[in-house]
Order: sequence, then structure tokens, then C-alpha cells
Amino acid sequence: MSLEQKLLEIAQGASGTFGVTVKHLQTGETTSINGNELFQLASTFKIPILATLYRDVEAGKLSLDDRFKISEEDLVPGSGVLQELHLGVEVTVKDLAMLMIIVSDNLATDRLLKLVGTEQVNAYMRELGLENTHIHHSCWDLLSLCVGMEPQAYSREALNSILAWKFDPSSIVFQADPRNNAATSEDMAKLVELIAKKQVVSEQACDGMLDILFRQQFNSRLPYMLPAKTKVAHKTGTLSDCVNDVGVIYLPEDKGSFAISVLSKNNPTMEEGERTIGRLARAAYDHFVGA
Repeated sequence: MSLEQKLLEIAQGASGTFGVTVKHLQTGETTSINGNELFQLASTFKIPILATLYRDVEAGKLSLDDRFKISEEDLVPGSGVLQELHLGVEVTVKDLAMLMIIVSDNLATDRLLKLVGTEQVNAYMRELGLENTHIHHSCWDLLSLCVGMEPQAYSREALNSILAWKFDPSSIVFQADPRNNAATSEDMAKLVELIAKKQVVSEQACDGMLDILFRQQFNSRLPYMLPAKTKVAHKTGTLSDCVNDVGVIYLPEDKGSFAISVLSKNNPTMEEGERTIGRLARAAYDHFVGA
């Protein structure tokens, strides 16, 4: 079977709906399933923030060594560790970027998004040719909308409303809409391809981004069914029934590498979505190594 047939068989056998794009970065062989369909990005929207951050660092607007003190107004619930630390702790921009990616820290993400600017992230994605990538909400905004609350400045009352975790299924957050944080699998695969090929900002900047993506701590998706010690630079994302992972997988024996973007919705459980992503990654891996 062709790679497309293999991936299609896995995707069609899953309960959820999947957008999948795979591209071998040396040969250019590309396969895409629902590649132009918009999906909620969940925390994979943190990769565009990372790229924009490194652009601003290269331009001298920021330094990775700049330090910021975490205050109560910075608190964002959900994934991450900064919210668990004592208020007043100081972290560098590099620390925030690392935590945003490797443990999907929501507080770190929103602090960085304030630094680089939401509209600037969108503008930079257009500069990179990603016309179907839309970033409109911080993690705080996403979580507020999830529970049926309009985004507003931090308050203890707003925080408590979010922490009740009573999701509003009609919220725009759960819709694949350009007014949401949404993109196509083709766009997201293109973004990590550009980073892997050292074509975003500079070679040094791409090396910095890849170093962070390689340190990802959530490895139950793209890497899960791959041979031990396979190098994977990636970022996961989860929001309700959306289970995503986007990254670059490096093959053995000088067989190159491939970008892979898997976005999904309507998964009955996170675990089922994760298993499907793992199977898709393994099918692509086996195809390219000739297994």
C-alpha cells in the first residue's frame, strides 16, 4: 500500500476525525488527509508563539536572558508548573519558552504572548506563507470562553469560575473557526518543516527552537510507538475532544527526517486519540525506512 492508503486506513478506523500531513524533508514526498481542513490547535498554537519569540530575539527586541517576576495577575490554570510556585519567582524568557513547550505551561505561554503580541504572531505566520493559521486567544481567554465567560482581566472571581471546569459545548473554542486558534495540518507541518530546515529567522534561532522541541516531556503521541531513542522534536495539544501533536521525526541510517502534523476532533477519549496519532507516526516511520 502507498503511504496515503496506510494513513487513510488508520484515520478512517478511528472514532475521531483527523487532519494529517506528512512530508519527508529530503525527498519532498508528501501525503495529506484532510490537510486543508481547519482544526482547533489546542496547545500546538504555542509553536507559532515560539517562532515569533525567536524572531523578536533575533531583531533585538527581547533577550532570552531577560527576567520577569511572576505575579498573581499572571496566573493561568490548566497545564504547567509555574502556577504551583511561590509568587514573585523570577524566570527568564528562555525559561518561559522552555516551559511553554516541554510541559505546555499556560502561564508561561500567556506571559510570552503578551511580550510578542497576538497580532504579531498572526502577521509573522503570514510572512512565512501560512495563510490558514489563526491565533486569536491566549490560554486565559481560551479557558474563559470554554466555561462560557467572556475574556476579561485576571481576578480571583474569574479564576474560580474557570477552575469550576464546567465547559460550554457551544463555545467558539470548540469550533474549527478562523476566529478561533485554528489551523490546517498542512500549515502546521510547513511551520515545523521550516524550523527543521533552518529557514525561520536564522540557523541559530532554529537550533534554539529545535533544542526546546526535542525536550518535550509529553511523549505518548508521535513518539509512543516509535523505536526507542528515536529523535522527535514536537509539541502536543489537548482541548476537550481535540488531541493533537505536531513535530519532526528523525529516521535512522541517514534516511532523513519527516515533518508530521496530526490535528483531530471528536475523539471519545484522549487515550484513543493518542493511540491513533502513535499509529499514524509509526506507519509513516516504517514507510520511510522501508520496513
